[in-house]
Amino acid sequence: MYPNPSDKTRRWWRIGLLGIAFLFIGWVFLRAQHGLTPFIVGLVLAFVLMPLVDALNRLMPRALAILLVYIMIIGALAGFFIYLVPIIVDQSNKLIQETPRYIDEVQKWLNQTYKEIAQQIPSDYRQPLTDFVNDFSKNAINFVRDIVTGLIGGTFSLVFGTIGFVVGVLIVPFWLFFVLKDKSKGMQTLFNIVAPNLRDDARRVINIISFDLNDYIRGQLILAGSVAILCSIGLLIVGFDTSTSIFLGFIAGMFEVLPIIGPILGAIPAIVVSFFYGSTGNVDLVLKVVILYIIVQQIEGNILVPKIAGDSTKLHPAVVMLVIIIGSEIGGLPGAIVSVPFTALIRDVFVYLYQRTVLGVSPEEAEIKTPGRRDALLAERQRRARRQLKRTEENEEIIAQ
Repeated sequence: MYPNPSDKTRRWWRIGLLGIAFLFIGWVFLRAQHGLTPFIVGLVLAFVLMPLVDALNRLMPRALAILLVYIMIIGALAGFFIYLVPIIVDQSNKLIQETPRYIDEVQKWLNQTYKEIAQQIPSDYRQPLTDFVNDFSKNAINFVRDIVTGLIGGTFSLVFGTIGFVVGVLIVPFWLFFVLKDKSKGMQTLFNIVAPNLRDDARRVINIISFDLNDYIRGQLILAGSVAILCSIGLLIVGFDTSTSIFLGFIAGMFEVLPIIGPILGAIPAIVVSFFYGSTGNVDLVLKVVILYIIVQQIEGNILVPKIAGDSTKLHPAVVMLVIIIGSEIGGLPGAIVSVPFTALIRDVFVYLYQRTVLGVSPEEAEIKTPGRRDALLAERQRRARRQLKRTEENEEIIAQ
């Protein structure tokens, strides 16, 4: 007869087995990270689509709700590929082909401008300054050329570099369907692994993670689309043709996923293209584009972000810029994109665990203390209090009658 292990022994065995399982899963993910790119995109889509599926599920069976959402996505993707992708591909090819010409014209323009300025510089300082300007311009041009080449080549090799990616693209729609359909079963299976006395904590930690990611992803997608539309319309107004306006607006929207520095990086391509649009050195158009992007940034910061994103991460701008730099050093562009929500997520989980383990507060109070959940939970608590007060008043009126 086997001895019956104590509760403490079972707890340590459970923690050890879960730790080994998570380490193994992490190792597998690292080894297959390129092939898992479509599934990461699918996971992001699951977070974005889950609230919509849950809402439709109140009106119809869940499988039918998912199919309806799929039809809407297919329609949106069809419009994107029919109308926008040809423009983006055509303008990208033009930009790649015109880059050498842009570099030559910039060199000529800088040389001409420098010659005019050099005439006013004393002869003793003219040659050292000329050497410095020549070295700086060569280094800057080589730096820009390397960035363009690296972004184009690196993106395609990262995304399409494995057979697993192609297989993943074919499998992800079916995988996403089952993730959306069996949400309750998956959550129940996860909670069954956790000890009964820890299930409330596990449920609240998952709520924190889900809320942080959901709010951030949906907010950033809507914000990127809004900025892309505003920039495209504005560029049309200042004098760009339709294709160029849509392409530069699309770039601005793509860079919008990077907080703080994204709007600045998104404006650079438009400023560069405006410099050569029509004729080299089109300073008037450059000034118009700069003013346009400043206006869009003001609209974004004062209207769109408070209304759409709602400052979901609750991180100070200085912290945001620091974690973006750290993320880019660790994981390149993808690392920079995920660094902000990941930092907010780690902060909230740490605060919850600290409140529960060190301060010993209740699970509900610990969740309210997390910066990412505080506002929503306090608002929900106020709504419950108002409903309770209303019911009490109605009962008092009934008794009085």
